[in-house]
Amino acid sequence: MNRLSNKDDWFFIKNIIIFYLVGIIGFSINYTHMLFTYLSPIILILTLCLLFYYDRKATDRKRIIFFSFVFISSYIIEMIGVNTGLLFGKYQYHHGLGIKLFETPILIGINWILMIYITSSIFTKLKYGFISQIIIPSSLMLIYDIIMERAAPKMEMWSWADNIIPIQNFLMWGLLAFVFHSIRYFLKIEIKNKMALPIYLAQIILFIFIILIRH
Repeated sequence: MNRLSNKDDWFFIKNIIIFYLVGIIGFSINYTHMLFTYLSPIILILTLCLLFYYDRKATDRKRIIFFSFVFISSYIIEMIGVNTGLLFGKYQYHHGLGIKLFETPILIGINWILMIYITSSIFTKLKYGFISQIIIPSSLMLIYDIIMERAAPKMEMWSWADNIIPIQNFLMWGLLAFVFHSIRYFLKIEIKNKMALPIYLAQIILFIFIILIRH
């Protein structure tokens, strides 16, 4: 069971809506746009903390080991990718994801944890199996990336050479999502969190508004 009652759940969902609505407004206004790009790392960390608060197994040893692996491996892959252009294509990170080490934001690993966690939680009511635990979550991550890539340059997160997003980026993103979810599946780490879907949708809506508003 989750820790909070239904009444408290709706309270948090309402605040998620307000939280991201403020984000949409902040990114849309020229005078506050730059401020909100610097606030993005804080928003990312707070979102992950909220999810873990709703997860009574968040401190499970197997989960800690798995998500530590996701953080380290995804960071190394991103570091190789941004410095060589061989994996995702030619791109560079900006200040929207905070402090960088070897031209790679430390928080990019947190972002991978967040996306693996969220997409693992959305369809947990389906029968536990290859489709519900690997194919669907990986597809959700790919959909998320397709939308996010258009918004990321407008949020000062990263940008692509010649403003062209290469197909190999989506192939690599989908492959990594498949690998991480496969490892989680074979380790039998099942994640349930009722806040996952609201946050997933809130982020998608935020990205879409930013794409439409900031030309």
